Amino acid sequence: MSKPQEAGQELENIVENVYSILLQNEHLKNSKIEKNHIENGRSGAKHEFDIFYEVRVAGVTHRVAIECKNHNRKITKGTFGEFKQKLDDCNNIRGFMISAKGYQEGAKLEGKYYGIELITTEDLPYMYSLSLTHVKWLLPDENTYGDPFWTIMQITEDKKNTGIFYSPKGTIPLFLSKKSAERALKRTEIHGFAVFGVTREHLIGICHMAEEYNWPFSIAAKFGLEPDGRILMFEHSYDEILDHFA
Repeated sequence: MSKPQEAGQELENIVENVYSILLQNEHLKNSKIEKNHIENGRSGAKHEFDIFYEVRVAGVTHRVAIECKNHNRKITKGTFGEFKQKLDDCNNIRGFMISAKGYQEGAKLEGKYYGIELITTEDLPYMYSLSLTHVKWLLPDENTYGDPFWTIMQITEDKKNTGIFYSPKGTIPLFLSKKSAERALKRTEIHGFAVFGVTREHLIGICHMAEEYNWPFSIAAKFGLEPDGRILMFEHSYDEILDHFA
């Protein structure tokens, strides 16, 4: 069994590795990622963040701090408050927390209110989606035109993209047109999902994470449904997608 300090470092290493892969995107060359990053607060105090990354896109610098908590109990409102205080004392840093055991209700409520996302280690297989919620320039929205694909993703109550794909068979679905994706969504009769465009920039980021987790893709072979109502899909690997479309 890992000691608490070793377990904490292991979690930090996993998160750092995931973000390092995400930032390999050729559109994100002006980026850096650090463990145990020290930031000077406006008060003059120095604050340490477990994982910190910074990327500059279109002249705008995006800065994200990640707190990793591998405690043997749920994170309390007080522990969450310590992280929020560090963020408040720093300039323009977006933050989120990862916990091995989840969160007490007070921490959940404050996280939602202050816009600091709280996730658990069970979410790590979906880390790409979670990462995208903090790098909005890589997350498709309702105005994104699909070139070369369209896909189905989960949405919040206010219709915003969460970055989580609809993937009932463990593959990332890609469609040749918006209408064919909408037909597929209607056929599934699921709620809380919508159709989004996927640009080449999005596709590169998705493929980098698919490589890490060995996620396959499935591409709809036709615009319409089969006579029996099925959607004809063909599976492809991330490297095939990159070779032909990115």
